Amino acid sequence: MCGGIMAERPVIHIMGESSSLVYATIERLLRTNAHLVIEPLIIDAIKTTFSAELEFGHASVFSSTDVAPSSGHRVLLFGHASFEEAEGWSKQPELNGIELIHIHAAEQKRASLGWPDAEVIIHDMIPMRTQPFSLPASFTAWLPALGSGKEASLSMSQDHWWIAELDVADALVRLLMCDAPFPPFCSMSGRRAWSIQQTYEEFSLLYKRTMAGQSGVFGVEELTAAPAPHIELQPLVITDQPPMSIEENSSIRPDLSSVHDALHHADGDGWRPLVPIRTSLMHCLASMLDPSQFNV
Repeated sequence: MCGGIMAERPVIHIMGESSSLVYATIERLLRTNAHLVIEPLIIDAIKTTFSAELEFGHASVFSSTDVAPSSGHRVLLFGHASFEEAEGWSKQPELNGIELIHIHAAEQKRASLGWPDAEVIIHDMIPMRTQPFSLPASFTAWLPALGSGKEASLSMSQDHWWIAELDVADALVRLLMCDAPFPPFCSMSGRRAWSIQQTYEEFSLLYKRTMAGQSGVFGVEELTAAPAPHIELQPLVITDQPPMSIEENSSIRPDLSSVHDALHHADGDGWRPLVPIRTSLMHCLASMLDPSQFNV
């Protein structure tokens, strides 16, 4: 177990891309007693959107123009960004005692920082907010096709290890609220491989049910309870046991052993995503159809 929740209130700086994951992480951190230091570009939106959490919770929010990083602080850099691009940061801070955690999607290049303490690579995350944030390319291709009443053409892409944004944000906060440092390198992804066909079937089903709900016209397909696809849970640790070598296995599934061990050390629980992929797809699709309801 971790040495417990930090005795002093942690100070966490959030910078980089204003992505959907950033908002989810901030929302989750507002349930803690942390001091959050946020860039001026989004701080007003955060204070407005989460006014109830700030009024009745124990967390507090400050602008990065007012609070500089110092020893004992943690800095989360989201996406492919740098200090020079971050608003409110006039120069690179002193490094002594500051833990920099770079969090980015697997398809993004690592930021040229020179001094990161930890790197978190996220694979196949399904975001809740879609404007102006990035989406899986397949989702953006499928929606217009379904909207025109056509079946989308499916590419012969590799399997996806889908993970809900809320599970990623929750894991980040669990690690942040422990006084142990982040692991130097870890990956986050789901533990089940979804083929492109399985993903499309779920996406298409949810789209048709949503459209039927809006029109009030339901067919047999929309009223029939569709079973969840049978997808086998894969082990957390990549091993060299047959039939695949470490290299072969790691090329297919991210190694989750590092994040699992870190979370187990933090609070006794490991990497155990709880949000069903169907639920995550529903949130994502709702945002794609009506981005305004998820604006912050």
